[in-house]
Amino acid sequence: MTQVRWEYLTPPEFKKLAKEEKVCILPIGSLERHGEHMPFGTDGLTAHKVSVLAAEKEPCVVFPAYWFGQVHEASCFAGTVNFPTDLLCKMLETLLDQIAQNGFEKILLVSGHGGNAHFLDYFMMSQMERDVNYTLYYAFTLSGPRFNALDIWDAPGGGHADESETSMIMAVAPGTVKMEQQIFPEPILPGEDLKHLWEKGILTPLWWYGMYPENVSGTPSAATAEKGQKALDAAVEDIADVIRTVKKDTAAPRIRQEFCRRHREVKDMK
Repeated sequence: MTQVRWEYLTPPEFKKLAKEEKVCILPIGSLERHGEHMPFGTDGLTAHKVSVLAAEKEPCVVFPAYWFGQVHEASCFAGTVNFPTDLLCKMLETLLDQIAQNGFEKILLVSGHGGNAHFLDYFMMSQMERDVNYTLYYAFTLSGPRFNALDIWDAPGGGHADESETSMIMAVAPGTVKMEQQIFPEPILPGEDLKHLWEKGILTPLWWYGMYPENVSGTPSAATAEKGQKALDAAVEDIADVIRTVKKDTAAPRIRQEFCRRHREVKDMK
């Protein structure tokens, strides 16, 4: 089996894989509370595990898990690590540039943290300000067609540290879930203090905390490692397909080069 983990590769192995494939995955998670029963590193552990297993099917280099995602909504909990927005962007930009300097023409962000969604959507668009020599892609770990088609969950609802996420981490990192520490009455339902707003599509910065004040929802006790393994297998196949698509893509690099050229032309006019 081809070694794909950046930190495990020797220099000759690294140079060969980088030259042949030109693709590097950056798994992004967070360090945040997932109720009382799950590890803080759930999102990064999942993103990295899925990325590594997918890259073993469709070879490319996988960077070590990057823990510093957007997690403002959980910054009130001990164990959370969250940085100011400008620093988040600068750190990620700098890391991407460093990865590219090692010969990678395509970098795929694989996020395992739902709270990264809005941050990474904006971050991706903000990169159009920068004239770089690599093309950036972004996918969410648990949103592919195989994962979404799973019919294995017994408990309705959820969304964070619930049956599915708890099952997943049972398969990804066995022994890290402490179900005896799940102390909240189930099903754990969203708080309704802000219901009059979110029902009408009105958000505030507090919308997540208002709905999930303990950063857990659904029915965690319905989780099993067997369900988690099925979910992990589905996510791996989905991300392997993403890698194949990214490898074959020629349109995004071409359009990036065209945009950068036109952007330079406009700047030169000023």
